[in-house]
Amino acid sequence: MAKGVVRAAGASALSLMLWGCNVQEPPPFDPRAITRAERVTSAAQQAAPMLPLPTTREAPQTQPTTRVYTVEQPQVIRMPLREIMQRAAANSAEVRVSGYDPAIAETKVIENEGHYDPVFYSNLRYDKQADRTPGTVIPNPANPAQTITITTENNNIYTAEFGVKQYLESGGQIQLGYQFQNSDYDPVRYTMNNYWDSELKLQLTQPLLREFGYEVNWARITVARNDQRVSQLDFRKTLEDNTEELEKDYWQLYAAERDVEISEQVLDQSRDLAKVLWDQVFLGGQATELEASQAQSTLESRKVDLVQAKQRVAEISDDIKRRMSDPDFKIAGPIEILPADAPVEVSVKVELNDQLETAMNNRLELGQQQIRENSAEIARQVAKNGLFPKLDFVGSVSLQGLSGNLDDAIADQWGHTHLIYSLGLQLEIPLGNREATSIMRRAYLQQMQAMWAYQRLVGEVTEAVTQAWREIDTTWRALTAARSARMYAETVLTRLNDRQASGVQPLDFTFVLQKLDAQARLGDAKRAEAEQLANYNIALSTLEKAKGTILRYNNIVMEEDQLPSPAK
Repeated sequence: MAKGVVRAAGASALSLMLWGCNVQEPPPFDPRAITRAERVTSAAQQAAPMLPLPTTREAPQTQPTTRVYTVEQPQVIRMPLREIMQRAAANSAEVRVSGYDPAIAETKVIENEGHYDPVFYSNLRYDKQADRTPGTVIPNPANPAQTITITTENNNIYTAEFGVKQYLESGGQIQLGYQFQNSDYDPVRYTMNNYWDSELKLQLTQPLLREFGYEVNWARITVARNDQRVSQLDFRKTLEDNTEELEKDYWQLYAAERDVEISEQVLDQSRDLAKVLWDQVFLGGQATELEASQAQSTLESRKVDLVQAKQRVAEISDDIKRRMSDPDFKIAGPIEILPADAPVEVSVKVELNDQLETAMNNRLELGQQQIRENSAEIARQVAKNGLFPKLDFVGSVSLQGLSGNLDDAIADQWGHTHLIYSLGLQLEIPLGNREATSIMRRAYLQQMQAMWAYQRLVGEVTEAVTQAWREIDTTWRALTAARSARMYAETVLTRLNDRQASGVQPLDFTFVLQKLDAQARLGDAKRAEAEQLANYNIALSTLEKAKGTILRYNNIVMEEDQLPSPAK
């Protein structure tokens, strides 16, 4: 019977261990498979033909070619900013990496909550005693008038215990257990030998001073939840940063595309002027090889500008594709993304105090620091509790039964009042209590540090919003001036073209230089206008980022935004 109880308890313990090992395994990590998509995509890309470097200038007896050297045109897809933002929010690898942190933090919350889960336990033990004694004299259980001298004890004791124990949120621990014990003594010590003993025992240990109370013992869970909220806001920060960089890329891509268009326009103007000059050189006219060579030299230099402008577009497009991490837009693929939205060209007037009020309610850094201050306050309360002496209540109550077989022992346990109980107090008073005092001091300093950190962040947010608000006005004024400069530059080149077309102005070296310079100045003015227009739109998004509203500004909603504020 005893061996059967041991086997049953052992089988239950083994099944519970196997159940606990049933955890989900992550997929195998295969770096080669992860990089395969980009490698396959890049294999389809063909390098553009590279022309040999010139060793001499072209002979003046023939007109130099004015053909523009161009690379193979990529596959262009124009995308609105909203679609880019949506694809990035769904696919961005950078955002996905950060997105695991809140889930990891959530497991720590559950881990701390699991401290209060009930625990099933079982103890199986076999004691074999073969002790030599110097000759112990005991009454004979069969005849109390006689005695027995024991020189060797050969006893067999089987014990099986199982039960449930649990930590309490009040700081205590409660345990309910059932124990069976079979004892066989040789030589016989008692009238009843090879007997069964059964006991049902309830035991409670409850702190009354130190470590007492829900707030103290639930502190780890509360802090873990705060850490989870901080992690959620870190995820939001990654999403905000990625959104801001994407919008910045988008308007810089607009300026870069305009740079390509302007470079092509300036190149066409240079080519037309060079053709006119070379025609006059070889067909007879006012221009000489000096003026034609100057125009040709400028033409070749502007080809370099065009190539570099196209390279800039490709680089920004690659950065957008990297931040999107969309499988349909591989970084090494042939697709080149270009903007489909026109930039904002109207003045936006906002009040600084309204922007600051919005920022104080929405900046995630301020929310994070409030949560950290709350955790510091909880730590200080726990440390304060640690200053108390340790006074614990310990109590137990048990029912006992005893008989020659197990069934009768259980019946004896419940059929008679074999009630045993004990009550007690355990007191510990640390002399000096320097450890708890030091912990309390540290918790106080950390809470003060958290408060001042919040004050520092308020200043940083105020500075960021003020500068972003001022940048909108600055970029608008710069855009206004750049547009006026472009208009005046157009007037200068138009007047020079009119003088050339009328035949009044000879195509001498000075005039050629003046016209080439006017073409360059007009191109620079157009580039400056496009750059300032991009900067103005970037400034609008920068203000939204400074206020903490850039996600709403781009129609991106996070479920975490609806979480309640931490309880103070």
